[in-house]
Amino acid sequence: MFVTQQFGLTQHDSLTAAQAAASEAATASGGRPFTCVVFQQGGRLMLTTAFSYAFLVKHVVSDAAVKGGNPRTATNRPIDANHVKSITKYLAENENDYILPPVTLNVRAVPAIHTPRGNFAMTAGFVVIGDETKFSVTDGQHRLAAIAKRSDSLFDTDSSFPSDSISVVIVVEPDVARIHQDFADAAQTKQIPASLLAAYNTREPLNRVLTKIVDGSALFAGRIDETSKSLSKLSSAIFLLNQVRGLVKELLFQDYALSEASIPARSFQAIGTTEKQDAFVSRTLAMLDILTQHMEPWIAVAGLPTSGGPANQVVDFRKHYINMTATGLVIIGHVAFEIEKNLDPEWRKARYLDLATKIDWRRNAPIWEGNIITGDKITTTRSPGRIAARKVMQTIGVPVIPKNPVIPKPTPEIFSPEVVH
Repeated sequence: MFVTQQFGLTQHDSLTAAQAAASEAATASGGRPFTCVVFQQGGRLMLTTAFSYAFLVKHVVSDAAVKGGNPRTATNRPIDANHVKSITKYLAENENDYILPPVTLNVRAVPAIHTPRGNFAMTAGFVVIGDETKFSVTDGQHRLAAIAKRSDSLFDTDSSFPSDSISVVIVVEPDVARIHQDFADAAQTKQIPASLLAAYNTREPLNRVLTKIVDGSALFAGRIDETSKSLSKLSSAIFLLNQVRGLVKELLFQDYALSEASIPARSFQAIGTTEKQDAFVSRTLAMLDILTQHMEPWIAVAGLPTSGGPANQVVDFRKHYINMTATGLVIIGHVAFEIEKNLDPEWRKARYLDLATKIDWRRNAPIWEGNIITGDKITTTRSPGRIAARKVMQTIGVPVIPKNPVIPKPTPEIFSPEVVH
């Protein structure tokens, strides 16, 4: 299969002979032999192995394009400093519990590759890499930059991080134009839907409480789409997981649109311990239980099976009720944030009952006119939602704090002049 004249590849009668030849070549040249798998892809020779972080820092050359310059003069795109910073932070905070996907490297030529003889689709082999061998990055430059940055910060410590390793795929390719094409091809990946990311990334305290709330709610359990990017009009699921996450963000921060970059620090502050998380989940489920037992159409939905013909009634409810939409969830979360400020549990319970029974959640109700309802569509922007939430609070007796409250200035005290005797 392999062309032995190219790329320094030599075939031997056995794997043992290939290993001995690689060790001999490494000893003679001062290089290092690495066990690898040798294969072809797209008509080119490729290798896969693993390199330690210390080895990568030494042998990978950063060749990122300069912003505003000509990207064709470099082998990779401009570095996104914020992306590198976020990966470095992830590595620092999870040094004993992290994972990094493989990276793809390019090398113009390798000194020697030794494999057993045979017409194999792929085979074990040994690649010899010398001090002069340099790699450029096809895919994974931000991971590698973060590894280098994290390793530098641990230079004077006894951390084992620099001795960790990462899987690498090595493309033997001398043509710069082809290297650029490889980068473009490697970038053709599908972004993970926000709901699926929320379901899997339970390292985030916010996502940990989110899944517990979904599983513990009589309304949500079995009725939340946790994998899709958008909810089909004909779906019998009532919400996307990411939409329920918007409710949780309102309950925690009163801001469903809070940037993802801000969430880790804010959520650790609010619910960073198991005790705080359990308490938050308990309060949220208590609130949802009251609404589910008393608010239309949540009462009806909770009584439906999670699949089959009757479950399709959800489609009709979604057409006619605000609280069956993401906007409705955000309004409920915004109001609940204010209700939870009150220390009296009986007062809070009464307000949730009012939220369930005194608010007309139908789309054609007057309370939504002039804010979230425009024609026959629901406006999803922040400002109309806030106006609607304030109307709801006024209706059920929840104090509405003005956006820019006027705090009266204290009256200056008037002192009598001191009498000197």
